[in-house]
Amino acid sequence: MFADLNRYAATMHFVGQRTIFSLNGDRATGEAYCIAHHLTMDGEKRRMMVAYLRYLDAFVKIDGAWLFAERLLYVDWLEERGLS
Repeated sequence: MFADLNRYAATMHFVGQRTIFSLNGDRATGEAYCIAHHLTMDGEKRRMMVAYLRYLDAFVKIDGAWLFAERLLYVDWLEERGLS
């Protein structure tokens, strides 16, 4: 998925609301919302694709640090815009 981002001239991701669903010892689960902006350029023509995403995460604590054990990406909807 991340290699696919190289096709854009620029990207910007705003990660907002985060909720922790469960916390059991050294394991946790949660959800985060994200709005991702992806700029494409074709000569002078610019377009913006905006993706509204949710991440469902599993975390594990190893040596005192919380790490991602798994991240599932869900696309709620996409929007395409022409830019001036």
